[in-house]
Order: sequence, then structure tokens, then C-alpha cells
Amino acid sequence: MMHIYITLLLSFCSLLHAHTNKLPIQAHIQIGEIYREHNHFDQAITHYQQAYDQNTRDMAVLIKLANMYNMVNEHEKALELYQEALRLNPRSVGMTYNAGYSLRHLDRHDEAITMYEKAIALNPNYGKAHFSLGLSLLQAGEFERGWQEHEWRWAAYDEKPPHQDKPTWDGSDPKGKTILIICEQGLGDTFQFIRYAKLLKEQGATVFVHAQQPLKTILQQCPYIDRVLVNGDVLPPFDYHIATMSMPLVYKTRVDNVPTPIPYLYADPTLCTHWQQELAQDKNFKIGLCWHGNPNYSTQALREAVKSKSFHVQTYAPLAEIPGISLYSLQKVGGEDQLQELNKKINIKNFTGDFDASHGRFMDTAAVIKQLDLVISIDTSIAHFAAALGTPTWILLPHPADWRWLYNRTDTPWYPNARLFKQTKQGSWNDVLTLVKQELQKLVHKKSKRVQV
Repeated sequence: MMHIYITLLLSFCSLLHAHTNKLPIQAHIQIGEIYREHNHFDQAITHYQQAYDQNTRDMAVLIKLANMYNMVNEHEKALELYQEALRLNPRSVGMTYNAGYSLRHLDRHDEAITMYEKAIALNPNYGKAHFSLGLSLLQAGEFERGWQEHEWRWAAYDEKPPHQDKPTWDGSDPKGKTILIICEQGLGDTFQFIRYAKLLKEQGATVFVHAQQPLKTILQQCPYIDRVLVNGDVLPPFDYHIATMSMPLVYKTRVDNVPTPIPYLYADPTLCTHWQQELAQDKNFKIGLCWHGNPNYSTQALREAVKSKSFHVQTYAPLAEIPGISLYSLQKVGGEDQLQELNKKINIKNFTGDFDASHGRFMDTAAVIKQLDLVISIDTSIAHFAAALGTPTWILLPHPADWRWLYNRTDTPWYPNARLFKQTKQGSWNDVLTLVKQELQKLVHKKSKRVQV
């Protein structure tokens, strides 16, 4: 269908350029738009570039070209274009913000913060600049100011915090009160921030949680949550509400006081017994693997972000060369089909059939993770889930990594049982897996020596 659109458009454009060697700017833009909408980004860039070359002062074309370079992680090229736009219009709020975005993805963090602050100075109510500033500050470990700016996430995307008819909990004494915690963003975000519900319960509150549908059953295992609700459930009366990712601000969370009551997620004891028996014959060092994020996000930008932190399961091939280990797939949303493409030298055991079906999403996964010696995962919900369950977890991160993993660290204050392995070059996983293999060999060797003793 895309080629039909382009053929028709080119036919129309041929009438317009019968007496010239160039397609009109608008024709290149329209062709570029069609390619962009169908995720053919290189072709889109080609046509945006040709349109830009015809008029380098056309800000609309410049923005499309620069944004597309950002989409394909060509942030240096994008930054050059944004800087050119700022030379033409130094007070452009949008270009100042976009330059900050590119700088952040180039690991030029201080410069990115400066650009976001300039954008806010030009427009104090620019929500995206405040929100992005918050993410950069949090990544730099400046939690106090970062959480405050993070509250602009609603304005950044023209959303309103839920339940405006009820007061938001502000940190006042919750004893004897019923507080509804509203989960937001992805499943991994809920796994990371639901730890704060435990603090509320310890302060004497009745804790209700409105969660994403797939998490209802697994969150019901948490003794500090009185009731889990999902869309479609009738909300019982409550006194206050608060969004999960606003709780670090209320609790004045800093890098040195992150609440880490590991574990704070729990597996069903009956299922643990079942999977303990199922895996009892495997005396190897047992490792769970996850390699792909959710590919079904609604926006192009989020789908590209998932691609940047995911890889093909074959990337784990070096680990299969280590003697004395068993590999298990924890992949459940996207990427499972890749198991069929593995060569015979790599054996990754997959859980099929009723797994995570009749008992509820994540229920069998949780019980299996509790039987494993280690989980190795990309930055997705399974990484948070395994770490919160208390299993040692190695998290493989793209370059640049997400804000929550901070700069220049191989550990994380969020999970004392986790270790971070970060790309040193954007898009390259080889060095990451080489290091993981080296460290895994040491770990397996230590365990085997303890068993022999």
C-alpha cells in the first residue's frame, strides 16, 4: 500500500517538475511523511534532506529532518540542525528543548540540563522541558529537585492526574486513612514504585491499589496491599489518592535513602512448591533470560525506544558455552518466536502450555524466578520483577540508559541485589555480553567450589 501511495504521488509530482531537475519541496516532504508513517526512516530522511537542501531556512523542514535523525539515534546530526535553528531564532523554545533532548542522548548531561533550563526561562509553563529536566536531574542523582520537576509529566503530555474530585495525599499522617495508589506508565514502573505502598501500610493506612490489568493477581500476593483494583472494578470509598511515581517526592527520596525492603513482591507458596519440584532434577546454575521489551506500544517513539533496548535471543549465545549452567526463557510478550531460530548449540528451555495462564499473569513466572540462581534481562518489567522478588538480577542496558539507572554506576540504589551492564557504544551488545560471560564464569565457578566443599 505504501508503494502505491508513493507511485501516485510521484506521478503527480512529475507533472510539476517537467521543466526542472528537482521535485518540489512539498513533494519531498509528503513522500518523507509516508515513509516515516510506515517506519522507513532512512528513506524519510533522504526526502526530508532533499527538501531541506532546497531551502535551509525552512524551519518546518529542518524540524522534521532533525526529529527524524533523533528517531534513528543520529543525535549529533540532529543537534547540528537544532543549533542551526537556534542561530536563526535564538528564542525558539521548541528548538532549545529539542537541542537538550539530543544532548541528553549524547551523554552531555550538564549541557542538556542547561538547555532545558533555558527553555523553561523562555516559557515557564513548558511542561515537556520541565519533565525532561526532571529526568536529567534524577539521572544525575539530584533527586530532591528531580522529583519536583518530574511532577510536570502530566502537563508534558496534556494529561490530568486521576481522581481530581478527591484530595491528593501530601504526606500528612495516613494513620486510619484509606489511600488509593494509582499505578501509571509501564508494568516495570509499577514493580519499581509499588514498594512505597509498604511504607504507607506501616504508617497505619488502609492501602488500595489501582493497577494495570495484568498485575492484579500478582499484586494481591503483597501483604501490605489491602485491595487491588483494575479498570472495570467499582472503586470503594477512599480518603486520598496518589500516583505511584509521585510517592518518591512525598517521601523525600534521595539516592542514599531509597526504600529497599527486598523482597517486596512475592510468589504464591503453592506455585513455588510446584516449580521447586519441577526444577529439582536440574543441578546446574539456573539462569532466567529476557531479551525483548513489549513491541505493542501505541506511539512510534516508544516502539523505537523498545527496539533500542532489545536484542535477538541469539545474542545470548556466548552464555551457552559456559559449562554447568541451564538457561530458561522468561520472555512472554514479544520475542518468543525467536526461540525457534536458535541453532542446536544453544538450549534455552521455554515454559509453555498453561504457564501464567490459569493462575494469572506473572504468577508462574514469579514462582520460577524464586527457584533460579540468577536472572539476566534487558531493561524491561522482568528486570524489576526479578529484583523486587529478591533474586540476583543482572540488567543489560542500552546507551544511553534510562534515567532511573543513574550515570556512571554498575549498581543501583533501587535494587541492592541487581548489577548493571551498560553499553559503551550505542547499539552494540557484543562488549556487554563479553563482560557478562566473564562475570558469569566467575560466579558459576564460585558456586561449584562451594558445592564441592
